Amino acid sequence: MSGVVPEPGPKAIYATPDFVKWGQGASRNFGFLKHLGVGLTLGLTAGLTWKTWHWNSKRQIAEYYADLAKKEASEELERQAAIKAKFAELEAELLS
Repeated sequence: MSGVVPEPGPKAIYATPDFVKWGQGASRNFGFLKHLGVGLTLGLTAGLTWKTWHWNSKRQIAEYYADLAKKEASEELERQAAIKAKFAELEAELLS
């Protein structure tokens, strides 16, 4: 070999480069603070929506059990009234 370097000819492969220099392409429009703000806003919105959903669910469950307790208390009062009436009837029957 004579050590002569051949002249570069036309490209054999026409492809985009793998690496983009800083300040070119997508990296030129990248704003860290903007992305941070958008991420925080979306995260807080999703978290608040999640929490309000569960607060509402917790409230509905508490209302259900409160209503159930009221119903059981009223049924218990009815049972006690029925027992007192039955005792009064039996007492009247025994005393007559």
